[in-house]
Amino acid sequence: MTGFALDYSGSGPTTDRWFAMSVVPLNRPEGGAVISHTDVTERKRAELELQRSRQELAHFTRVSTMGELSASLAHELSQPLTGILTNAQAAQRFLDVTPPDLGELRTIVSDIISDDKRAGEVIQRLRDLLRKDVPHQLVLDLNALIRDVARLLSSDALIRNVTITLDLDPRPLTVTGDRVQLQQVVLNLLVNAMEAMADGAEGDGSIVVRTQYTDVEAVHVAVQDAGPGLREGTHDLVFEPFYTTKPAGMGMGLSIAKSIVEAHGGVIWAANNPGRGVTVHFAMPVSIKGSE
Repeated sequence: MTGFALDYSGSGPTTDRWFAMSVVPLNRPEGGAVISHTDVTERKRAELELQRSRQELAHFTRVSTMGELSASLAHELSQPLTGILTNAQAAQRFLDVTPPDLGELRTIVSDIISDDKRAGEVIQRLRDLLRKDVPHQLVLDLNALIRDVARLLSSDALIRNVTITLDLDPRPLTVTGDRVQLQQVVLNLLVNAMEAMADGAEGDGSIVVRTQYTDVEAVHVAVQDAGPGLREGTHDLVFEPFYTTKPAGMGMGLSIAKSIVEAHGGVIWAANNPGRGVTVHFAMPVSIKGSE
């Protein structure tokens, strides 16, 4: 017989309460066991309050990041909207011709639909990141999620004169997690890399995102920049709350990324590159459902 422990909740007269029970077998011929039963309500309440505080802070930083990216996001939206307007004006001119060229009109309408879908995708990605909701655990393809975030940042990267290259594993990288939270991890790492590139006097202006499966049933993501790199002795400090080398930075981006990755059963670390810059890595367990 082996021991076990469990936590469970129950309804009290005024509020729910949580209890912890453990059973430890006694190693003696006549058998027996030591059973303990403890009220852990206050501990559970503190854990739930901490979780709510982390979610509030994560949402605040998402909204703050979106505000900083407002110029590039406006540019990202203006491109398909300009295309829709230009095509609609062209269609109007074709309709004035007798007889109208139906082939050209079909092409124009197809372009309008394509631009409309593109604008809708940008708005949907923004809504997902700005949404304030409880976490939902789903089986996700980390590669697809990274592509979505890279597309969202494409205009900002262009404005900063930075290129984002995706070197992704050809297979879907299936993990179990909350889509918005994992998008925030990738968003924070890419924005942090772009800001690091701006701080460097030199560099090739490129960020490379790599993904792969590992030999230990995990997926590995690496975001490599060509900025100035980490100062000696700061490899662990960069993940501490409020640690920043930027005059206007809050120092919360990497800290929140760390808390999200660890909440998903993963690990995150940073290391200087052999040449210039730094690479931030994180690894997460492979989804059992996705690998079946």
